[in-house]
Amino acid sequence: MQPKDWILVLIFLSIGLVFIALFFIFFFKKNTPQSKKQEKIPNAKELLELLAQKENTLEMLYQYSNLAKIHHTSYFQESENFDLEFVSILASHKNVNAKLVLEVEKYFKSINPERKELLDKALESGLNKRY
Repeated sequence: MQPKDWILVLIFLSIGLVFIALFFIFFFKKNTPQSKKQEKIPNAKELLELLAQKENTLEMLYQYSNLAKIHHTSYFQESENFDLEFVSILASHKNVNAKLVLEVEKYFKSINPERKELLDKALESGLNKRY
């Protein structure tokens, strides 16, 4: 190979490396703010208000239910009857399915077995509001 050929090869390699580096910088820069950005966790009252919105989809109801399960200790500190209100509102929502309602009810019963009867009444109340 002649010296001119080596120079062309080096130029193309360096241009390729620059494009690869820019791709990785763009990719990681784009994902970094999303991962660093912390979403505000709603308090008990806000979560119940969010849950009660009629335009919620089943997916949103699942998200709210997961939040309630993860942060149940802090929600119980804010509202003594959080579990009852949550089950009642969830059961009365038009877009909820039986699987989610039973899953949430079972979870609250498992963490607080002495409130089984109250949870059953809250579930019944929510189902009665639905119709």
